[in-house]
Amino acid sequence: MKKLTIAALITLGLGGVTYAAMAQQNRGAPPPNIEKMDTNADGAISKDEIDANRAERFYAADVNGDNLVSPEEFATFSEAERERRMQERQERRFSRLDSDGDGLITAEEHAAADDERVDRMFARMDTDSDGVISEAEREAAREMMSERRGKRGKGRRG
Repeated sequence: MKKLTIAALITLGLGGVTYAAMAQQNRGAPPPNIEKMDTNADGAISKDEIDANRAERFYAADVNGDNLVSPEEFATFSEAERERRMQERQERRFSRLDSDGDGLITAEEHAAADDERVDRMFARMDTDSDGVISEAEREAAREMMSERRGKRGKGRRG
C-alpha cells in the first residue's frame, strides 16, 4: 500500500513538474494539448481527465515499469517531448508558408510570408514613419527588445 501511495504521489507530482519544466524551458510555449486532454470530447476538461493525462505522462516516462521515474527516464521523456513539440512547430510553420497547400514552398510563398513579417517589423522600428530606420530608431528597438528579454529572463531561446 505504501508503494502504491508513493507511486500515486509521484504520478500527481510528475505531471506538474513536467509542465513546470516545459514552461521554464519554453516560455511562451503553448499549454498542454487541450483537445487531447478532453478525452470525452465534451468541450470541457474535468479533474478526472487532467489526472488521467498526468498519469499517462508518468507511465510514458516510466520506461521500465517500476512505478518510479529515474533521472535518466525523466531526461529521455523530456527530450522526446521537446522533439515532438519541435516537430509539431516545424509542421505548423511549414503549413503557414505553404499557402497553396501543395506540400512545397515556392520562392513567392516564402517571400510573401517574409514580406508580411518584415513589413510589420519595419513599421514598428520606423517610429517616425519616414520610410527609413535611423540609428536612433535601431538603438530604441534594441533597448526595447533588451527590456522585454529582461522581464522574461533570457527569452524563448535563452
